[in-house]
Amino acid sequence: MRAAIYARKSTEQHGVADEARSVTRQVAGGKEYAAGRGWTVSDEHIYVDDGISGADFANRPGFVRLMNALKPKPAFQVLIMSEESRLGREAIETAYAIKQIVTSGVRVFFYPEGRERTLDGPTDKILLAVTAYADELEREKARQRTYDAMVRKARAGHVTGGRVFGYDNVVIESKALDGTMYRSHVERRINDAEAMVVRQIFTLYSQGCGYTRITKELNAEKVVSPRPQQDRPKGWSPSSIREVLQRSLYQGELVWNRTRKRDQWGRVQPKPRARQDWITVPAEHLRIVPERLWNAVAERRELTQRRSLRSRNGRLLGRPPGEGAKHLLAGLATCVCGASIEARSRRHGRRRVVFYGCSAYHRKGTSVCANGLTLPAELLEDAVLQQVEAV
Repeated sequence: MRAAIYARKSTEQHGVADEARSVTRQVAGGKEYAAGRGWTVSDEHIYVDDGISGADFANRPGFVRLMNALKPKPAFQVLIMSEESRLGREAIETAYAIKQIVTSGVRVFFYPEGRERTLDGPTDKILLAVTAYADELEREKARQRTYDAMVRKARAGHVTGGRVFGYDNVVIESKALDGTMYRSHVERRINDAEAMVVRQIFTLYSQGCGYTRITKELNAEKVVSPRPQQDRPKGWSPSSIREVLQRSLYQGELVWNRTRKRDQWGRVQPKPRARQDWITVPAEHLRIVPERLWNAVAERRELTQRRSLRSRNGRLLGRPPGEGAKHLLAGLATCVCGASIEARSRRHGRRRVVFYGCSAYHRKGTSVCANGLTLPAELLEDAVLQQVEAV
């Protein structure tokens, strides 16, 4: 009989059984259980999600592959897991996933107990519901424990997230009663080279430079920049300049809990929290920007915002209403440097024409990308559509 294994581990480990702490151990346990039963497990039917929350069902590659393998006909007859919580920690979604698996003809086994999950009658269904409820409750408790720990760290002025440009994260160790050293917490310390760049950005903006002009000047000077995300080209961008100018840490003030990462279903959907829920801690020792310079930048940004045309809900106007991209290839095509291709319009004879070009070249300068090639949007879109129709 052909068997499949599903293993998952979340980043939060509180309250998780020992055999569920590592996907490697889960897979090894599943293989051992299958071998004892005389079942075969092929590598293509080992589904793994490492470091992903059990509340997230849409963005789990291993889980999605597992569910797709059930259609139109299951490629295996048995699914082995360490426990139901590996499949998920949201009661409704987990129960529905179990139902889909079982009704497709696949038997579900949990190797630590050698127990099979069946849905043959009302009793089996209520037991599944109770188990799924208990798993979701444990997830919520773990979330609350993590939140409480982060609150304590934030109020103590310790690092609660990743690295911030302008600072180094320094691990602080303490000595245990038995004399061994252990990691106590992480603190920020000013990085002098990066702090100089931060002050340069504030100075340029206070002197009247815009985001794009500052970006091109910094990139031309090849100054140190934040680590690029998602394989984007290295260098400053207008959006990163804006983030720097908005970060209160540079004026010696730690602010935490501005957003809520997940919604009530456990999905990653950041949402602003009420201002009274923010935790603000003075940190003068982390100040990089002098107070006078900070205030000058704040005044200019406020003046700029007042001059911008906005709707009643505060949304910046100027972009045509409606959803989705206005141009076919915007956000889809990429330049050889890795940056996205954007649509830009300019005068061409007596009319205004849209061209496609590299966003890094136009926004970050030639020091980041030297590809100044532009093509008429109408010509390029027609060529792409013709190729699509020919397939």
